[in-house]
Amino acid sequence: MIAVPVRYRRAHRGLFIQKLQHAIPSIVVLGDGIDHVSHAAGLDWWLGAVEVGVSVVVIGTVIRGFRALRRQTAKSDHDVHPHHGVDWIDISLGAMLSVEAYAKYHATAHVPRPTILLAVTMFAIGMLHGRLASWGDRRRELRVDAEGLTVPGKPFNRMTLTWAEVASIEVGERSAVIIANDGRLRRIDLTDVFQPQAIRDALMQARTFFDDAVNAANASIESTAHDA
Repeated sequence: MIAVPVRYRRAHRGLFIQKLQHAIPSIVVLGDGIDHVSHAAGLDWWLGAVEVGVSVVVIGTVIRGFRALRRQTAKSDHDVHPHHGVDWIDISLGAMLSVEAYAKYHATAHVPRPTILLAVTMFAIGMLHGRLASWGDRRRELRVDAEGLTVPGKPFNRMTLTWAEVASIEVGERSAVIIANDGRLRRIDLTDVFQPQAIRDALMQARTFFDDAVNAANASIESTAHDA
């Protein structure tokens, strides 16, 4: 079986922008930390120093993530099954939220449960990033074998067809279109995916399987008509 994850650059950018929105408060935390370091003493001074440190780490991981995003989106093709590790942006955000939760508790003596919950969530997402990304790749796989093909679409809306259910497979320079006999359609934007050549190769193999299935069906019909 041929399996190629269909990952789009625009979706990758969108996920990074979401992380960037979560990281914007690090600028406020940095300002608060600098203010505490400049005017406070004792525990408040140490708290300010930690705020400065954790906000700098968040900003650094975001810059690193942006550079990695530029490198990835600039390439025309990628490894079909890339390695996924932890997400340091999410982990650093979890650390920043933990510091802010303590700062709120120190200032008000009230436990900021929503902030603590969000911090734990960011830590969990960051640590589980590899498993979540691998699961997402499996959900987005274009699969081709001798029995048929599966084309990813929106989440939980994959189109799985046997070769008898396929009407046509068209592979162009900019896009590929798979149409089912019942009118269902899937379009893959080959100008935006990370691995266009791997997808083209998979779909060319799919066309070979499809043509063989059509020829076999026609031969069966002719044989039946001849016997009759």
